[in-house]
Amino acid sequence: MAMLRAFFNPATWILLLLITGIFLLRGSRRQLWPKTGWYLVVLGTSVLYLLSISPASNGLVYYLESQYQAPSKEIIANLDMVVILNGGVTPAREFSKSPEASGATYSRVFNGVEIFKQSGAKTLVLSGAGDEHGSNSTSEVMKNLSIKLGVSADKIVTESRSLHTMGHAIELAKIFPPKEGMKIGIVTSALHIPRSVYSFQRKFPPNTIIPIPVGYSYSSSKYGIKSLIPSAHTLSQSSYAIHELIGIIGYRLFY
Repeated sequence: MAMLRAFFNPATWILLLLITGIFLLRGSRRQLWPKTGWYLVVLGTSVLYLLSISPASNGLVYYLESQYQAPSKEIIANLDMVVILNGGVTPAREFSKSPEASGATYSRVFNGVEIFKQSGAKTLVLSGAGDEHGSNSTSEVMKNLSIKLGVSADKIVTESRSLHTMGHAIELAKIFPPKEGMKIGIVTSALHIPRSVYSFQRKFPPNTIIPIPVGYSYSSSKYGIKSLIPSAHTLSQSSYAIHELIGIIGYRLFY
């Protein structure tokens, strides 16, 4: 799974293009290969540049984040359950004594708890194992954070088996068998909402799923010369968006 996910990352493609191009430029004197190598180097460099500037990155982000809008207060008030999907944790290491919520996870939990308090839901589900070894640290970190934010422990259900977005839906359906009429609010990052909605609508009646996007990344600011200067942050944002797009395509093909 880790190897497969590596190919969801544009950095992997770019590196392969550049390495292959350089190898062909230096590895053969036949006229065709150096020419192909040059094209690959130019292509890899061009992709790297485009994904590292704001106009291209913002376009990808807008496409994903504009698909679903935040629900009204009336819809939130009628939720039966709120599900917060994990965005990873920083594990305990040399300088940290305990695992901590990543930026994405913190945003989802902080906003999700506020939505839970506003809703009529009786259950808050915190979903995700967080790694391929089945560690329950992610859901436990989310639970501890939720309690600190004012949620009673007896209202929290942790789902600590799922390793990916479709897995969240599969495992939730085991805990709470799907039925018509229930309303389930799905809280996750706005970039992640389209893939999440697709996943949960494959396992639950579509009208039971209420998408609740949080942590928006899109910026409507005007572009100037500065927006054409590459940045690592912008490349990271593009990578996240492309990861989601590939994930959506993969789910549609295999689920």
